[in-house]
Amino acid sequence: MLDFLRKRKRSWIITFLLGIIIVVFVAFYGGTQFQDSGVLHIGTVNGEIITQREFAQRYQQEVNRYRDLFKGSLTPDMLKSLNLEAMLIEDLINKKLALQEARRLGITITDDELALAIAKAPEFQISGSFNKGRYLQLLGANKISPAEFEDEQREQLMLQRLYEVVMDAVRITDAQLQERFRFAQEKINLNFIRLPLDDFTASVKLTEDEINNFYQRNQAMLKEPPKVQVEYLAYPFDKFSAAVKIPDHEIEDYYKANRDAKFRKPRQAKVKYISLRLAPDAAAKEKEAVKARAARIVADARGGKDFNQIIKEVSADPASASGGDAGWVVQGQLPPQLENTVFSLAKGQVSDAIDAPGGLQIVKVEDIKEEKTESVKEAGAEITKTLTAEKAKRAAAAAADRDREKALSGVDFAKLAGESASSVNVTRMFANGEVLPEIGQSQEFYKNAFALDAKGISPIVEGNAAYYLLRLKQKKEAAVPPLAEIRPKIEQNITGSKAQDLLAHKAKTLLEQLRKEKNIARLAEQNGLKLDETGLFVRGAGQLPKIGELQDSTTRGIPVSAQNPIADKVYKQKDAAYIIAFKSSEPADMTRFEHEKDTLKKQTLSEAQQRVVKKFIDGLKAKADIRTQNLGVGES
Repeated sequence: MLDFLRKRKRSWIITFLLGIIIVVFVAFYGGTQFQDSGVLHIGTVNGEIITQREFAQRYQQEVNRYRDLFKGSLTPDMLKSLNLEAMLIEDLINKKLALQEARRLGITITDDELALAIAKAPEFQISGSFNKGRYLQLLGANKISPAEFEDEQREQLMLQRLYEVVMDAVRITDAQLQERFRFAQEKINLNFIRLPLDDFTASVKLTEDEINNFYQRNQAMLKEPPKVQVEYLAYPFDKFSAAVKIPDHEIEDYYKANRDAKFRKPRQAKVKYISLRLAPDAAAKEKEAVKARAARIVADARGGKDFNQIIKEVSADPASASGGDAGWVVQGQLPPQLENTVFSLAKGQVSDAIDAPGGLQIVKVEDIKEEKTESVKEAGAEITKTLTAEKAKRAAAAAADRDREKALSGVDFAKLAGESASSVNVTRMFANGEVLPEIGQSQEFYKNAFALDAKGISPIVEGNAAYYLLRLKQKKEAAVPPLAEIRPKIEQNITGSKAQDLLAHKAKTLLEQLRKEKNIARLAEQNGLKLDETGLFVRGAGQLPKIGELQDSTTRGIPVSAQNPIADKVYKQKDAAYIIAFKSSEPADMTRFEHEKDTLKKQTLSEAQQRVVKKFIDGLKAKADIRTQNLGVGES
């Protein structure tokens, strides 16, 4: 799983969806362990500082993303193996370089453009419209000033505009598409010899000296981090709900105070759209041609041609592969021109071409939900649930507060649990960065657990579904376990490493022999190995029949042919190595080219744009003065 993530964690797509998409960084700024270290720096790019705060914000965001992905099973070792520190530092360097180049080229974002982008963010809206009070409240809650937030947004919009300019120069010819289609859709049959790692593992013999030497030389790697075990009282909010009663007048008061904000549902439209690419600096002739094409598309759609089919055939947006579906859009959340157009259409109608960033767009309204405000009766169940949860939470806090006072005076946790609606529990030993399934993602719980001394009682800790009181049960300092305790782990490590070396040597020897003899069947026979074949499959397939996915292979397939029948290298999986040779092929069905041309062009264009952006950044990097220092963050 981690191999899969590492392969893909650097991939990116710049997407447009009915106008400029803003990245809202509110959650991004809060709650990081480095929050007060913004004055420090981790490097410079052409003399411009990358602060430790910039890095910490990105690092914490990525850690939280992986924690959500692994749902509580992300360990410090797994986190370390992702090498987030190096990846994020590189991203920050790339960002600095790109911003410097954008400024050199005179790319700017006006105050009006910035204001429009921020106003579109749903996080800052009430009833579909931008609300300044909510904007300031959210920023204040996350301890970030409006100036700091707006500077970040301005930079993001500048980067988007710069990359649009860089990517606009990419062109894909029909000849390139035909060659790619011919190669990728050719069917090939491969001969292969599989060398399982297990065959070599069984032959590995370990000596006591090897085990002892590994133990002595790898103390840093074998050292386990500090761990704690805590006893805690839990006050689940739902346990206090049964005693809560909500009178009618409180429901009515809540409804009156929140009717517009929570119970008025603005008008919504279910939208599908077509994007036609057009650079802002395109020549007048090109603009006229694209507008004429848009007019023909509108006429076809209004004349009854299936809109979904048109999307697949002509739309330049990546979302076209999934039907160009924007989903339900809410009135008040779109840029003014789109807003006016979309909500002037009736169900089933198709718009004229609309000017948008990067080109033209044509939208179709699939369905309409009219504005509606729920009555107090309709909203009653939801309000009761909300008020019950609020009161139950306050009751849980009050109970925890009373018990903490008693615990500080010496009352045992077990006795306190018997007297209240709490329960006493004991965790297993855990390290900083681990997530306990019974607690979940509650950073305050873990922070307080590691801050406790032998006789201390934690403050009241708020979790996702309960309050907690913690007491330290035992603490284990960072240390290397005795050899006897971790001997199986060491033996497995050495055995695996030696087996991989034996496998690599054998595979290399066989490949060299094959290059001389040119006959994989004879090679297999001479070495007592099984020869197999994949059977015909499309060359561009990610999974090879009977083999699966290989390390270091690409979507373009393994480069073998009748002219060059022997694979250029040994291909590997985690538990095997493969010697591969061409056996036969079946040419691509070129009659399908025209049908798949548009989809292939979008894919090829996207890949080419990514390569161009990478080359652009690499060019800036080659001329830049870049200085960094290692933080060691991922090792904690």
